[in-house]
Amino acid sequence: MSYVIVTYLIRFLGILLVVPAIFPVSFANWFPGLEDRRIGWVLFCVGTLIYIGASIAYAILHKKELVRRRLEMEKKV
Repeated sequence: MSYVIVTYLIRFLGILLVVPAIFPVSFANWFPGLEDRRIGWVLFCVGTLIYIGASIAYAILHKKELVRRRLEMEKKV
């Protein structure tokens, strides 16, 4: 089950990168470099790719665990 926690933390990291890209005015005081729109697009793309990658990894790992559980249940019967 540790893959669940890890993939959700990675998804959260992706969201943390996407939010400043969507609302650059709110974060411009803390991070002056966000005034440049190119940095916002880079953050948005990287955050989206991280989120999608973690979602795909979760789906693959979850499917493997379901197969493993099914095999364990068949062995018990």
